[in-house]
Amino acid sequence: MFRGKSLNFLVNFSRRLMRDGLRKFVANQTGAVVLLFGLTLIPLMGFVGGAIDYAYAYRTRAKMQNALDAAALAAGRVLEISASESDAQEAATKVMNANLGPDFPAGLTVNVSISGTVVTATANVTVNTFILGTIGIDTFPVGATSTVNIAGGTFEVVMVLDNSGSMAGSKISNLRDAAGDLVDILFSNQQSSDNVTIGLVPFAMAVNVGTQYSNASWMDQNVGSSVHSEHFSNANRSRWWVLNKMNNVSWRGCVEVRPAPHDVDDTPANGGDSMFVPLFAPDEPDSSSSYPNDYLDDSGGTCSNNPNNNNQAQRRLCKYKNETPDTSLAFGTRMGPNWGCDSNPVRELTNNSSNITTAINSMQAYGGTNIHTALMWGWRLLSPGEPFSQGKPYNEPNNTKIMILMSDGANWHLGTSTHNESWYSAYGYHAQNRLGSSSGSTSALRATINTRTAQSCTNAKAAGIVIYTLALEINDQTTQDMLENCASSASRFFTLDNSNELDDAFQAIAQEISKLRITG
Repeated sequence: MFRGKSLNFLVNFSRRLMRDGLRKFVANQTGAVVLLFGLTLIPLMGFVGGAIDYAYAYRTRAKMQNALDAAALAAGRVLEISASESDAQEAATKVMNANLGPDFPAGLTVNVSISGTVVTATANVTVNTFILGTIGIDTFPVGATSTVNIAGGTFEVVMVLDNSGSMAGSKISNLRDAAGDLVDILFSNQQSSDNVTIGLVPFAMAVNVGTQYSNASWMDQNVGSSVHSEHFSNANRSRWWVLNKMNNVSWRGCVEVRPAPHDVDDTPANGGDSMFVPLFAPDEPDSSSSYPNDYLDDSGGTCSNNPNNNNQAQRRLCKYKNETPDTSLAFGTRMGPNWGCDSNPVRELTNNSSNITTAINSMQAYGGTNIHTALMWGWRLLSPGEPFSQGKPYNEPNNTKIMILMSDGANWHLGTSTHNESWYSAYGYHAQNRLGSSSGSTSALRATINTRTAQSCTNAKAAGIVIYTLALEINDQTTQDMLENCASSASRFFTLDNSNELDDAFQAIAQEISKLRITG
């Protein structure tokens, strides 16, 4: 296929060719040379001009073909909804124009015909030539045809999108636009669909499942998980109890990663370590600036004495009673018990486009990055069982479960020299070593999270989930390789040099997803 650089080369080549020919002509003006130059220049211009104009026409047709494929798919989806040929024609024309943009040659015609379950779309346009006009060929006709069969079937799509602080500015803005365009394509610009459901997992350091699930059956209420009270001096005290003892603060909706092996699978929450534990960052000691989340006085509340050491200062419960924590912004997150809970709540699978676009438009960039826990919650939104049960059974006929995972950075977990051995994260502290890392260094912790992420990808794909991955401006080769291996195939992995490329990538994914259900 001719690309922009090839076309520029041909134009520049033709100019050099004619320039050099003219220079030789001026240098030698004998009658034979004049006659020879005149005889050869016209076919030479025709050859070079034909190559240039053909390349332009070819590129125009390729762009028109891609847009027409999307238009035919849109027409097919409208027919499934309304059975109206006029609505299908209108949808096809709208999608066609949206994909081609305002700079496409004028005079485009699009026609849609329906015969039974077969939709045939044709498009035609006339393009002007650059060079061949000099020999009387002013235009080229360009046409394309696309045929699809309405095959039926359903699909469920969950977008797992990085909302960390590095996404601030144009990145998050472009991501909102790209994700919204995907919704429009899959819903054919309709308010709802009987064949499509879409969910959303905005993520940073942790995933926010929503405060409405504080009393859910899958949420650990009674200290059933082995990690529930690991930060407290009293093993019977729940995180809910401690939250309720403080003033002006409540659970924001984030959860910690379940202990292995439940951190990489879809095991139902039926007790013990399979339960989900609310994220709770304990108040860290006052003794040193090395503890970033010091939001209470170690001797405050109902405490009657001073702590003997940092471990005791952090684990004591008396300091929480009737105290108001410092929840100011610091260190790339917000201090307090909800440390690291920076993203908006997930949006469960829905067939209402407004529900999902509202969630997309409210995404904001702040906090760290944890691809592993985000991927797992994307899987849980697609799962037929709790915590979210909107997904169809894994073996549902003609149903496809799809995850789109996008990140602009590496997994984050910071090792320290404090008694906690790390900053608090969705894995708690490294001192409890839930990751099973051989070292508490930042590089070792991240490497272990990458391993758990890779295992989660493998397990999700084994469950029948189709995964697309996008690496946006990621220079870390390890993370790029991890995301590429996570994708269901090489063609479903996208490397993006800047956020302006997000829209094209999401549109390509949307069109391929559509073809999983409507084939031709």
